[in-house]
Amino acid sequence: MSPMYDCIEELCRRQGTNITAMCRALGIPRSILSELRAGRTRTLSLKNAEKIAAFFDVPVETLLGEARGAADDFFSTLSAQARGLNEDNRRRLLDYIHILLLAQQSLPKGEDIP
Repeated sequence: MSPMYDCIEELCRRQGTNITAMCRALGIPRSILSELRAGRTRTLSLKNAEKIAAFFDVPVETLLGEARGAADDFFSTLSAQARGLNEDNRRRLLDYIHILLLAQQSLPKGEDIP
């Protein structure tokens, strides 16, 4: 299971819903989340991630997983820095993160983006 799926599942649980109901409400095919759960994909499209984040009223970054420890510091810093950006540049930042995630998916396990 992917950390992103785990996070979405936890958000559903906290809101008293489930993945299927959330998908129906958002018009997202359930199969997209099934692929994520099975590990056949590691991330969602930016459009779907934004829909899900808005559904739960959380930042898109939250869907990357509920970080702990040093990772919390990273996400706190990223969030604080992003607040200083205008709307266009925040969108560009999210697009860049999405591009990095897609590039990472195409690499063999354990390899980093050059």
